[in-house]
Amino acid sequence: MSQAVLTTTTEEVLTTINPREALLLNLKGRTARIPDLKPVLAGWRGISSRHMSPFVEPLREKVNTRLRGFNFDKAKRRRLEASDFASFTALWWPDASLDKLEILAYLVIWLFTWDDEIDEPTGAFSTDFAGAQAYRERTLRFVGHCLGLNDTSSSSLSGHAKHEDDLRPQNEIVQSFDVIGSALRASYSRSQCQRFYDEMARFMAASEDEQAGRLTGHIPSLDEYWRFRLGTSAVYIGSAAGEYSISSRIPDALMRSDAAMQAIWDETNVIIAITNDLLSLRKEMQLDCIDSIVPLVFASTGDVQRAVSEAVGALRAARERFDNAAEDLMARRYEHDETRSQVEQFIEVQRSNCVGNLVWSLETLRYKMGELTSEDGSQTFIL
Repeated sequence: MSQAVLTTTTEEVLTTINPREALLLNLKGRTARIPDLKPVLAGWRGISSRHMSPFVEPLREKVNTRLRGFNFDKAKRRRLEASDFASFTALWWPDASLDKLEILAYLVIWLFTWDDEIDEPTGAFSTDFAGAQAYRERTLRFVGHCLGLNDTSSSSLSGHAKHEDDLRPQNEIVQSFDVIGSALRASYSRSQCQRFYDEMARFMAASEDEQAGRLTGHIPSLDEYWRFRLGTSAVYIGSAAGEYSISSRIPDALMRSDAAMQAIWDETNVIIAITNDLLSLRKEMQLDCIDSIVPLVFASTGDVQRAVSEAVGALRAARERFDNAAEDLMARRYEHDETRSQVEQFIEVQRSNCVGNLVWSLETLRYKMGELTSEDGSQTFIL
């Protein structure tokens, strides 16, 4: 019997599936090398010598107790424990008191577990857009309720009026924000609570945009990507918690309207988002996720290493813009010495967020990059 001849080419196969699947298939099997990223943040505290909160061990006990309180299956709980959110928190906010760190750790857990319900392929709402919309809507309303902003935070993703039932948490992840909101409400002014809420609303809206694109098979342009990525990174939420970590109240006008201060927030976000995109690339590809900077640059260049190099270049540029904004803020004369001191502390908190994120990303078992790190600080792996 004659043997059949297969004539279908790879290019023909790629045109018969949706663009996202085609991009994923084109990336699989290629090699990526991530260079040592620490030199990009050279001179910032925590790069040359580790800077972590001395409370990390008691914090770890609190984090593990918190995780055991959720009704997760054993496999998910083990994955979350392996992520080591205590180290994450102790590295991001190394100068915070233990009681502040506990709440910040709970916020970190909340953000990761909330997002996994939509972002991870195994999440409850990964492919259920309508369910995810309800999840986002009711989460946002519950957050506003916990922050004591019911009268002013009643806007939602759809603009629907708020009902009493909407303040009842949809699940245990949403419910777990209660202790976080209570702590922020006790420490923050109303304007600070509103600012935190506004960043949470931005996070929810960006989550909607990202999921809608993913489910329709759309590959975003880089401009489109950055429009939602700066929201889905949740870094703005971390920045909105920065004052809580140091018990400060920087004037609202400075935090909301000053161009240099906005640059501090924006560049912190860009630095952390790019760092995360690079160091989580291996994990994301294993989960068939392509919404990160390397796959999207590859889509237009066809070159993985060029995509990595462009991302690293953007990281360096963001660090330079951050330093310029910090220099601008610290060169000013402030009406009160306390304001100057709090601005300086806040800038250092943002730098710690960036450095801490890099260190944690290199070490966490969530990404498993430590096992790949060579003597020159780089990581090489197959997608």
